Amino acid sequence: MDELLTDGEKRFLRWHGLSVDDVFDARGMSGDVWKRLIREEGKTIALGTACGRGGHRLRTRAGHCVQCDPKKLAFQARHSADQYVYIAGSLSTQLIKIGTCMNIPQRERQLRAESYGGANDWTVIFSVEVRNAGDIEHQARSKLSRFSVTKPYWKDGFSQTGIELLQCSFTKAKEALQSAAKDAALSEPRKSRYTVLYEFDEPA
Repeated sequence: MDELLTDGEKRFLRWHGLSVDDVFDARGMSGDVWKRLIREEGKTIALGTACGRGGHRLRTRAGHCVQCDPKKLAFQARHSADQYVYIAGSLSTQLIKIGTCMNIPQRERQLRAESYGGANDWTVIFSVEVRNAGDIEHQARSKLSRFSVTKPYWKDGFSQTGIELLQCSFTKAKEALQSAAKDAALSEPRKSRYTVLYEFDEPA
């Protein structure tokens, strides 16, 4: 890989605490193929075709140019971190939320304080620590895409929109999350004794 990279690309990697060993050669591959392989090989950066803006070749796992926007690296790091993926439920709105966090009690308090999605009674009813938490969350929510809803709420005096909300039962959400996390779990799941209260009706 060393001989495939320019001096400028190597300097960029060093500046961000990376090396040539973190780079996957994605040249000549379709997006679907290299985006799967880069995760399987545990690489951080893809060497691909030049971007249209600056002619850069280094990309995130999602295909974004990291030389044009280095902040994408920080986002990717959070997405790939070992964290908890959780299921929270609101009885008042009969909605489910799947998300990621480092601290479950803190996130529960935050959701309530912000009245996320218009609810202040959020309770985390299921959680599991996983590798690549952001990826697992995305996979689980993708499996439940037909149940997605959006709800407006206010935060810091500004109107926001909750986009991670699901109108489905706890069981449906748990099945999707466990399917996505089956090979990535780092701990035994934690489940509330009150999950039966969150078996909400699903749209026809």
